[in-house]
Amino acid sequence: MVSLSDIAREVKLNISVVSRALSPNPEQNAKVKPETRERIRQTAERMNYIPNRQASFMGRKGNATIFCFMPQNSDRLTADLMYGISEAARRENFPVTFFQSNVSDDFRRFFSELDDSSHSGVISFPSLALADDLKDMLKIYAQRRKTLVLLNPNTNASKGMLEEEYSSITQLIMDDAYGGELAARHLWEQGCRKFYFTYLPGQPFMHRLKGFQAFLAEKGIEVGSFDKPEALKAAVAGDEKVGIYADRDVHALNVLIHLAHLGITPGKRVLLAGNDDKQQSRFSVPTLTTVHQPMKEEGALAVKKLINLIFGGTEQNEFVKPHLIVRQSTGNMGDEYIIR
Repeated sequence: MVSLSDIAREVKLNISVVSRALSPNPEQNAKVKPETRERIRQTAERMNYIPNRQASFMGRKGNATIFCFMPQNSDRLTADLMYGISEAARRENFPVTFFQSNVSDDFRRFFSELDDSSHSGVISFPSLALADDLKDMLKIYAQRRKTLVLLNPNTNASKGMLEEEYSSITQLIMDDAYGGELAARHLWEQGCRKFYFTYLPGQPFMHRLKGFQAFLAEKGIEVGSFDKPEALKAAVAGDEKVGIYADRDVHALNVLIHLAHLGITPGKRVLLAGNDDKQQSRFSVPTLTTVHQPMKEEGALAVKKLINLIFGGTEQNEFVKPHLIVRQSTGNMGDEYIIR
């Protein structure tokens, strides 16, 4: 394993200079010139240097391990998120422990037991809307430790506006409103002039709807909506080109089946887009145009932000932009392509 001494010999500098250059948060009076820091950093990268995090945290009477609370879902989104976290943490030599559940009591237990668990910080993705006491737990931990990154809270708002109650917590948020806007723009550009937003009964992703509506409102078009399949027949009646945006792929695939019962294959007069880019959307007939959420990249960015917080830095809240993958259900008969 490459040590600081090895790097110091390679760059012909004192080991203390190398140590300061590679420190995430050096003391104000012990900083290294930017050009020297960059030369040391590049040399460390070339030599595959991995810092000994556990040794450095022993001096703090702590533990480098990052705790992550994730939804208990066996799908691509959760898998990509956990993979992004794991890969980024491995590169920085921070061990990671994952806790998974969709139960509020498990989330409550996780945060109530943190004080008795040696760790360096927390990445949390609550899978359900949080009760007030859970919100308080998050805020108290962030105030006390300042080493918390919150992912995609259910109370996120569209177009860059964040809920005030979470303003003290560093957040990464998937920009659902932008995803809805991408879907609306694409359907409009494909010639649709009649538009519907559809969702599972009682469970709409409101920010996806808001982004979809906002783009079409600029064109003077009002968006219809429905949550039951029997409304689909009326929605697609007539000769107008219809664009349908389902707020998640699982529902878009349901719509695909019901359209087949009506003798309609999406891609010509009726166009259909989903959201999430689940595995099934690549293999449906026709294949499904959908909003892809870059969860792997979000996971890696969460680790980057958390490590900066761990070493005393500050971070800004940030929206992560999804992109649209265009497939057959909106008329693309060639290879799939991406719209950002």
